[in-house]
Amino acid sequence: MKNALSLLLRLGLAIVLVWAGVAKWRDATAFAIDVSNYRLFPALAPYVAIMLPMCEIVVGLALIVIPSRNRWARAAALASALLMAMLTFAVAQVVARGINVSCGCFGGNSGPVTSLTVVRDLALLSGALLLLALLPRPSAKSPH
Repeated sequence: MKNALSLLLRLGLAIVLVWAGVAKWRDATAFAIDVSNYRLFPALAPYVAIMLPMCEIVVGLALIVIPSRNRWARAAALASALLMAMLTFAVAQVVARGINVSCGCFGGNSGPVTSLTVVRDLALLSGALLLLALLPRPSAKSPH
């Protein structure tokens, strides 16, 4: 059961991350505008528009290709949790500040950021944290 849930979480998070990353990468200019509209470090928007999609794609692919018994699987799960935490913070601050902005979460026409966007991102963050908890911890090696 634990292995099945871990596999389901890995595949689900991987699909979401790769899909989102590719959609953003296809139109980095529009995504940079969306990021700037969040009013959270707008000067960094061009850099975020290039780096975030690549990070999402790499982490998503890592979740798929790295075997769950490999210590790097935990690193991929942690990276997905950190990405989800960052994205959740970004959309939550938009909602809290009452900024009317396009999400840009899955490329153009992703719809506006709403409280449902925050709930969705919290669910994805919870899934990433659960995956991290389910993956085996590396065993301590003896110093010999």
